[in-house]
Amino acid sequence: MTQLFPRTFRFLGTGLTVLSSLGLMASAQEKKAAWKKHLVMEQGHCYTSVALDVNGDKALDVVASFNGRVSLFVAPGWREIVIHRFLGLDAVNSAIHSEVIDADGDGDMDWVGTLSHAHPFWLENPGPGRFDKGFWRSRVIDPEITGIHCILRADIDNDGRDDLIINNFEPDKGLGDSMAWFSIPKNVLTAERWDRHVFADKDARGGSHYMGAGDIDGDGWKEIAVGAKGKPFADGNWFAFWKNPGKDRVKGAWKKILLAENQEAATNILPCDVNGDGKIDWLATRGHSKGVLWFENPGWKIHEIDVEIRQPHSLTVFDHDGDGDMDAAACGYESKWLRWYENDGRGKFKIHTLDDNQESYDLRSVDMDGDGDADLLNAGRGSGNVVWYQNPLK
Repeated sequence: MTQLFPRTFRFLGTGLTVLSSLGLMASAQEKKAAWKKHLVMEQGHCYTSVALDVNGDKALDVVASFNGRVSLFVAPGWREIVIHRFLGLDAVNSAIHSEVIDADGDGDMDWVGTLSHAHPFWLENPGPGRFDKGFWRSRVIDPEITGIHCILRADIDNDGRDDLIINNFEPDKGLGDSMAWFSIPKNVLTAERWDRHVFADKDARGGSHYMGAGDIDGDGWKEIAVGAKGKPFADGNWFAFWKNPGKDRVKGAWKKILLAENQEAATNILPCDVNGDGKIDWLATRGHSKGVLWFENPGWKIHEIDVEIRQPHSLTVFDHDGDGDMDAAACGYESKWLRWYENDGRGKFKIHTLDDNQESYDLRSVDMDGDGDADLLNAGRGSGNVVWYQNPLK
């Protein structure tokens, strides 16, 4: 039977002991750790890749978008199957971000994505026996929201079914300077659009990037955070989160809480208990400038993790070394360093450089080889590849 949820670790909720940061700086010349690099494809500029088991063999396959198409690469040999092509002027473009979600409730994972200037859509996985028979059917999620940079899966309304969070980071398109979460409509195969719930209404100005969702105040409802990069967008360079009104979400307004301003080219932010005190903090990157950092709950004091890494446009968190606390990993597309940050459980990190010649726009903690530890799946942007790094823990 096809695996419903892939072994992709995207920590979006509360009660999760996650990352830490504060110094222990390592040189860029630090000896590389013994993580083995595996090539999935090397065919072109790729912003995003995700893992899922399409044929029920318990081996994770990869979906990536590049060169005007969306392709499935079937493990273990990475045979390519084109499941979608972009047409017209978009025939040379690729999706800026993607996610997997069981949109139609049939037990297998579907693919969600969008071009940076277009509307989000989903591709229906035809199932284990038909995944390689042709294009996956494309359906719209929302025909208005556009100028997108991130799609995130999380259960926002606590109904036990995943939703999607999508941003509209360009001020003159779609729902300009806004963000919304989308619940799956009752008749998703025939619906004209998914059910849209705007929580950041024109108050996410500045080029909002990658969202994180987690229960920061312990009330059982997930808050949503984002970083905004600034130029060429006005009013950026900040991190903030929006407080979930909970049961009053229909009538109640989400409240924006600013974490920090003057954070040049802010991008990624994820929830995690960095220092082991039981409170969920935020871990972040300035993905279009420099640095990995975390915000300490309460008060949101900033702690720097890595001040050297340049343009760390990807971020993931998981317990990569199996010691019970949460670590982090990021890849800088200017520095070309892929690094993982080993947490001592108290918010201090040791930096490990896994690769010094790899770019990234999308990095995920995924158990690619099924041995129970978190590997790293990386979409290589300017490196023109998709690769995964095998965790040596097991």
